[in-house]
Amino acid sequence: MPSAAASHPLSWAPAFPMVPAGGLFIAIMGVGIVVGALFPNKRDFLLISAFVVAVVALVIFAGRLMAPFGSPTRLQLWFLFGSIALEIVLFHFGMPRYRRAGERSARLASLFIVGLHFLPMAVAFGPMFFTLGVVLCLCSGAGLWLKPSLSLNGLWTADGLIKIVFGSVMILAL
Repeated sequence: MPSAAASHPLSWAPAFPMVPAGGLFIAIMGVGIVVGALFPNKRDFLLISAFVVAVVALVIFAGRLMAPFGSPTRLQLWFLFGSIALEIVLFHFGMPRYRRAGERSARLASLFIVGLHFLPMAVAFGPMFFTLGVVLCLCSGAGLWLKPSLSLNGLWTADGLIKIVFGSVMILAL
């Protein structure tokens, strides 16, 4: 039976040195998403703003957050950038269908695509990213395909809160 320490994110940090920086990015995006639920008419602006803040935070803090754990491997970097490329491809080819179905479908599909691109990122960021991706896909997928009566704003809020929680735990891998 594995020890409790083996399941703690801190024990993953040497194997996945980008965990704290990735957590910072995810938590900031989560805050932007939650604020977007409070101001739905400014949702796109708030997403872009959160992205800019998250990138600036990474530029300022990523080196310090990763320093205690070493450098990521080439494979981890390939999976990081490959996952981002996958996300771009999925948005390019998948979103037109959902945009035609309306804003609700397009918004939930975008959340699903983001969750989906976290699955291969687990190679770079560890098991929490895989779990995060599955939880996000289940949340947005429930609204898209299983329970269309679920509120878009409620699902949007849930997505943001999930990202804040997972991101905060990953930051605490310090």
